[in-house]
Amino acid sequence: MSTDREVLMAPVERLVFFSDAAVAIALTLLILPLMDGVGQAADEGLSAVGYLSQNANALFSFALSFAIIARYWRAHHRLFADVERETRGLFWLNMAWLAAMVALPVATAMTGSLKHDPVQYAIYIGTMLTASAFLTAMIWLLRRHPEAWTPGHSVPVSRLRASVVNVLLLVLALTLALLIPGAGYWALLTLAAVRPARWALDRLLDGKPTPSPSPVAEDVDT
Repeated sequence: MSTDREVLMAPVERLVFFSDAAVAIALTLLILPLMDGVGQAADEGLSAVGYLSQNANALFSFALSFAIIARYWRAHHRLFADVERETRGLFWLNMAWLAAMVALPVATAMTGSLKHDPVQYAIYIGTMLTASAFLTAMIWLLRRHPEAWTPGHSVPVSRLRASVVNVLLLVLALTLALLIPGAGYWALLTLAAVRPARWALDRLLDGKPTPSPSPVAEDVDT
């Protein structure tokens, strides 16, 4: 039988610091296609207005992805704020989450630069879905190991439910992006149902909605 000492691993600080650095790099990479666009605009003799007009879609994709990565990072930060030590499997789940984070700039460059088609939006939303799924898996794992937390802290079931709802709505958004021509980013409007769906789930399972000032779904808004 394994003991708590065998289950728990190193202090979690190094994993968190590494994750913060990787997310910061992902945020920085988002700007590179726009930097290349400046050089192309200069070669074509465009003005600032011409550059903005020519790169309007890329600029929107940059702003959206910057906000999405920032929200994912905040959700990750809040989840790990009171975690003291790693537990078995947490490292690889976190690395899988980071893989989705650093892949999002590639998906952003595709949607911002290539001719629009359902596949590129499916890749974009699928990357978000992957990140949300692995974040949900980390929440579930840490909920199963309260000994990983600093004394007096744990992850509430409402946070896990909110994250699961977020994943399910992203599955719906991915389906809409694939099946409906021209859905594009509009498919992400399904995420507006995160809070009502979570409220309904809490009502169904608990008999009343569970109050929570900062659930993961509200942190991520995806």
